[in-house]
Amino acid sequence: MSEEQLTEIAAITGAASLGTSIVLMFLMVTLFFRKTEEVERRIATPGKQLDGIRMIWGNGPIGRWMRVAHVYAFFVFRNLPRIGSRIESRMGDENEPLPLSLKLWVIVPFTVYTVLMFLFFLSGWYLGAFD
Repeated sequence: MSEEQLTEIAAITGAASLGTSIVLMFLMVTLFFRKTEEVERRIATPGKQLDGIRMIWGNGPIGRWMRVAHVYAFFVFRNLPRIGSRIESRMGDENEPLPLSLKLWVIVPFTVYTVLMFLFFLSGWYLGAFD
């Protein structure tokens, strides 16, 4: 492949990943948010961090985004060795096991969003946007 073709592929990848990630973010704070609230309701025990975040950030667009990010962080950080159990106990508790399908409503869209944003910044770096 020539340099011109690689540049064109990077530009298309960057634009497509940015557009898709914006749509995905919009979906996470609107349509998918009902599932996130259900997960949050089950794991945010009173007096824990997730319960406080729900009260602090509220239900506006930015508040919903922060709540989605914190519920995602709960599932990711609790799997870290040695410190995961402390983080889990500070953020909330999964007293009753959540169905995998419910967890995936939070984990999959946010992971795809993260990968797409990584691609956007990687393509920008390749194109020299950060020089």
